[in-house]
Amino acid sequence: MAGDPSDHPRVSGSSSADGPSVKSEEISSMADLLVRAWGSDGREALLMHDLVMVRDGRRHNVRCEAKVTRLESDALVVVMRDISERFRRFEAEKRAISETTAREKDAEANRFTRHEVKNG
Repeated sequence: MAGDPSDHPRVSGSSSADGPSVKSEEISSMADLLVRAWGSDGREALLMHDLVMVRDGRRHNVRCEAKVTRLESDALVVVMRDISERFRRFEAEKRAISETTAREKDAEANRFTRHEVKNG
C-alpha cells in the first residue's frame, strides 16, 4: 500500500531485519545539502557536497554533485549524482602531471649540469 510507513527506511542507530536503517549523521549530511540548496541564488545552481554514509560502523564520505533547480519560490528540484570516481580520477591525473613536470625539470637540470661540467 502506498504511503504505508513500513515501506520507508527507519531512522535508528542499528539495522534490523525489517529494513535498512538510516543514521542520524547521514540525515544531518543530507539536511546540510538541502539548507545550501534553499539558500542558493538564481533559478539553477550546481553544488558540490560530501554526503556521509555510515556502513559497518565506519564513516564514508561520498563526493556528490547536486543540480538545484528552483521551480517556484517554495519548490526545488535537486538532482544528485555520485562523482567520487570522477574526483579520484581527476586527483590522480593532477598527481601524474605534477610528477611528470618534476621529472622533466630534473632531466633539464641534469642536462645543464652535464653541459657545464663538459664545457667547464
